[in-house]
Amino acid sequence: MVAPQGQAIAFAPGVTLRQIQPGGKRGPNDEVLADVMGGQVWTDMFLLGGEDDGIPLCVPDIRLPANQYWPLHWHDCWIAVVILDGDCRIGDWHMTVGDVLISEDALEYGPLVIGPQGCQMFEIFARLHPDEGGYATEYRDHPTLDGTTRSFAERSARNAGNAGRQVVPVDGTPGLSKGRLAPGAQWDLGPATDPARAIMASTFLSPGETIAAHRYDDWHGVFVLDGSLTVEGQAIGRNDVLTIQPGSGLGRIEAGAQGAQLLEVSRIAAGMARHFR
Repeated sequence: MVAPQGQAIAFAPGVTLRQIQPGGKRGPNDEVLADVMGGQVWTDMFLLGGEDDGIPLCVPDIRLPANQYWPLHWHDCWIAVVILDGDCRIGDWHMTVGDVLISEDALEYGPLVIGPQGCQMFEIFARLHPDEGGYATEYRDHPTLDGTTRSFAERSARNAGNAGRQVVPVDGTPGLSKGRLAPGAQWDLGPATDPARAIMASTFLSPGETIAAHRYDDWHGVFVLDGSLTVEGQAIGRNDVLTIQPGSGLGRIEAGAQGAQLLEVSRIAAGMARHFR
C-alpha cells in the first residue's frame, strides 16, 4: 500500500498511512538547492491529535540547506531534534545521523549551523502552540530571519545569561540533553511525573521479529526509518508513517528480512503503552 505524495490514506480502522517524502537533505525535488539568499527550507508536518483531543503533538520534517545559520531561540513546549540525513551543529554539539537533542520548554538553545551538505531533521514539538516561541530582540535584524514571521521578545529570567552570547553549550546547560537512536532508548518530552507528557521511543526489530496485535489509549505515531514490516499482511517500508487514533491499534507486526528501525511517538504517556488483544 502506497500513500500519494503528501497525502494520508486509510490503512486500518483509526489508522492512517503517510510517507516521509523522498530526497533526504536536498528535499523531494531539490528544493533546498534553490538559488535563494540565505537558503531555502522545505518542511512537511505530521500531527498526532484532533480537534477533540486538546493540543496536538507535531512532527515537522525539515530539510535545511548547506551552511545555513539560525541564531539562539526557544520554543514554548518541550522539543526533540532528531537528525535523519546530513549533519548540523546545535550549540557546541556536532550532531550526525541518529543523534537526538532534547530541550525543555522556553529554554533558549543554539545556534543551528547546518552542515556543508545540508540536513534533514525532525524537530518534534510536544505541544503545537499557536505561538511556538521566539528569538531575543537582539536578533530582530538577523539575515536568516529577514522576511519571516518569527516572534521577537526580551529573554526570560531563565535565559537572561545568554545576552550577548552566540553559543549555548549543550553539556552543562540544565534542560538540554543528548541522546541517540539506540535500541530501546526512550525520552520524556515533559516532566517525567506528568501523565500529559509526550514520549518518544527508538525501536529496533530483528529480521522476522513479531509484535502481537495491540491498541493504544491515545495518539501514537510510527515512523519507519529503515527496513520493512508487514502489518496483518500489508507491507510497510522505509519512510512510511502510521498515525494511530486513541483506542485504535495495529494487527500482528512482523519485521522484514533486514529488520526494521522505528521511531515511535505518543501525544501523551498513555499513548505509548501497547495493550495486546
